[in-house]
Amino acid sequence: MADLPVGSDKSLDIVASSPGRPPVGLVLLCCLGAFVAFLDSTIVNVAFPNIAKTFSGSDLPTLSWVLNGYNVVIAAFLMPAGRAADRLGCRRAFAVGLTTFTLASVVCGAAGSAAVLIAARLVQAVGAAILVPTSLALLMPMFPMARRLIAITIWGAAAALAAGIGPGLGGLLAEHWSWRAVFLVNLPIGTVAVWASRRLTEQREPRGPTPDVLGAALLGAALGLLALGLVKGPDWGWRSAGTLGSLAVGALLAVAAVARSARHPAPVISLDLLRSRSAVGGNIGSMLFSVTFYAVILNNILFLTGHWHWSLIAAGLATTPPPIATALIARPATRFADRFGDRPVVVAGCLIYVAGTLLLLWGGGRSPDFLTHWLPGAAVMGLGAGLVWPVLGAVALAGVEPARLATASAANAAFRQLGAVLGTALAVSIVTSSAADVLGGARTTWYLAIGFALAVAVLTALTVRRGARPAPA
Repeated sequence: MADLPVGSDKSLDIVASSPGRPPVGLVLLCCLGAFVAFLDSTIVNVAFPNIAKTFSGSDLPTLSWVLNGYNVVIAAFLMPAGRAADRLGCRRAFAVGLTTFTLASVVCGAAGSAAVLIAARLVQAVGAAILVPTSLALLMPMFPMARRLIAITIWGAAAALAAGIGPGLGGLLAEHWSWRAVFLVNLPIGTVAVWASRRLTEQREPRGPTPDVLGAALLGAALGLLALGLVKGPDWGWRSAGTLGSLAVGALLAVAAVARSARHPAPVISLDLLRSRSAVGGNIGSMLFSVTFYAVILNNILFLTGHWHWSLIAAGLATTPPPIATALIARPATRFADRFGDRPVVVAGCLIYVAGTLLLLWGGGRSPDFLTHWLPGAAVMGLGAGLVWPVLGAVALAGVEPARLATASAANAAFRQLGAVLGTALAVSIVTSSAADVLGGARTTWYLAIGFALAVAVLTALTVRRGARPAPA
């Protein structure tokens, strides 16, 4: 990410802010970059059933690339896109990302075929991959060095807010207008943001190393093949040459991407941020929890519309409580971690998340009732996720020097996107295998969520310190 991935202390201070309060408008503009990028990772899930009806000639695994293609591209190009901004300049890269994202959103909204929609969605993800790191890199220097962790917290809150309102907003737009409005809503937002971005201060570090585009291509191909094997497994057969070949080649390419990252000066995966046990727990734990989080988001939408036969807006609003609860508990969660230690808070959050999932398992097979059979489980799941997400993120940043805070934060975001790819692919695979039994498929996904949440709890117990984490330098 501009200046930051190469780890130069000097680069962060190209534009050092004064000790005073940073301009609110510019802070909001930078946060908007994260907001729109992460909004489109959840808002489209609610519109997915209507998209499937519009393009009924395409099967569900093919249409799943509308969701997973976005996650694959962001995960693969997040770090290289940020490093490319070193040479373009942060402000210019931010404007390029906004423009790409906005224009691709218009094409998505006007798409006349599934192929055009998926292709435009991939281009939209390129814009998002640029927006995520550059928005953070532009925001950080507005704060003095000692308060830059606050900048990351504000930026992360914007991303959490996007996830919170995404399902409800997506349901509202898809139900009262069309699924196309889910994409077209980005046009006015992007236009205003591009115009306002001229007020941002330019940052540039032309001496940074060339981004590892080949490494990004390897990682993207690996994730794409792994997702392809998972989503097409039910159709091709799990022992077929296509399924096994996709999974095997995907795994080999993933190994190649990791090996290349180990020796490249500007790697697609910052392996040096995984040298401590806590960093492994924070980043790998974030990835595993993202698997369950994104699998459940898609699963819940398909369950509510396919089994309980709720409208899109009702399903969108019903899936809003978990991310809202997550956002509300996030700040208290960090305080609990400061007082009791990271490990007990994350483990407790995982167990609470499991309890909420069990409540959904109990209520899902009963008569449709939001207050009695859905809200308790959804809210408890959100409460558990709210304890897990921010603390694992803080663990991933623990001990990182200020000059690399944005790099470490973006790396953690990349690990989350890796989990999103796998979670969405697994959910689609389960739904495809259980097409005639929506409730059975939903229950399988909820059991999967329980398994991954327990895996995060075990990983945390083995890798994360019980006491207070070391603060960033």
